Amino acid sequence: MTEQTAKPVVNPVVATTPNTVPLIPTDWSLLGLVSGYDPKSAKRLRLWVTGPSGEGKSTFLASIPDHIILDFDDGANAIPGSKAARIYIKNYEHYMAVTDKLIADAKAGKPPCLRVTVDTVDEWVGMITNQLQEEKGCEDITEFGSQGHGWGLIRERCWSRLRDLEHAGYVWSCAGHINTKTEVNPATNKERTVLRESVFPSFAKKITTRSDFKVCIYCIPKTVDKKEKRKLPSGQVIEVSAGSETQQIYYLNMMTTKEKENKSRGVPSMERKFEIPLVGGWDVFKEKYDGAVAEARKLYES
Repeated sequence: MTEQTAKPVVNPVVATTPNTVPLIPTDWSLLGLVSGYDPKSAKRLRLWVTGPSGEGKSTFLASIPDHIILDFDDGANAIPGSKAARIYIKNYEHYMAVTDKLIADAKAGKPPCLRVTVDTVDEWVGMITNQLQEEKGCEDITEFGSQGHGWGLIRERCWSRLRDLEHAGYVWSCAGHINTKTEVNPATNKERTVLRESVFPSFAKKITTRSDFKVCIYCIPKTVDKKEKRKLPSGQVIEVSAGSETQQIYYLNMMTTKEKENKSRGVPSMERKFEIPLVGGWDVFKEKYDGAVAEARKLYES
């Protein structure tokens, strides 16, 4: 008897039907149950904006309208073309008074804005650290308790206030500095330069996880050729070289650290890196986000 050849195993084929949007019962709809592709509008996106010092983070955030910046750096007064209001936070008591009023006004149905931005997280964390050291009567709160308890106190004191603002109905943004750090790649044993947030890692991770977009904003000098128009004796006007000049080109980049942490939620076709103007960067971001959402909606609903 000849041996029979076994048939190869293949993936099963299942008949499919076009996606249908389930009907939501009224009682579940009242509780917030929804269906279908419907990402947030741009104005309701939670943003974690990082970048080197002085390279456009605050300027980008200040171009967002309907917005109050909690200015811990005392630098928002020097932003060109700002569409946001600002409050310089003088100390912890002032910070609590400002945020308490924001929450109270929102609960009373009269919020002064839609978005609240912390600028910068580095100074915010520093202020909270000093406050906790005073409350606990210790010189270094990071050494308080054991197993990172002091770091947890800082993180929770900051995060609980941001959460309170969000629960009151505000959209939040955070701005933070990044630093370069040289480390050894364990796979190759070669040194490499990486970007790291200057705020401590567990808090940076918390903000990253809760944000809708994490972006890095920076500028790069670029030499460009200058042109000038010249009229020939014949009357023809031509362009001729007029030397060169160095310009600062600003970029918004969503792929500057771990790729997995920087994926924009619900808009897979959106560009990950693009130029933005120094003034009005938000308008460019919003246009690209709205375009990507429209493209995704057309694809998913076709």
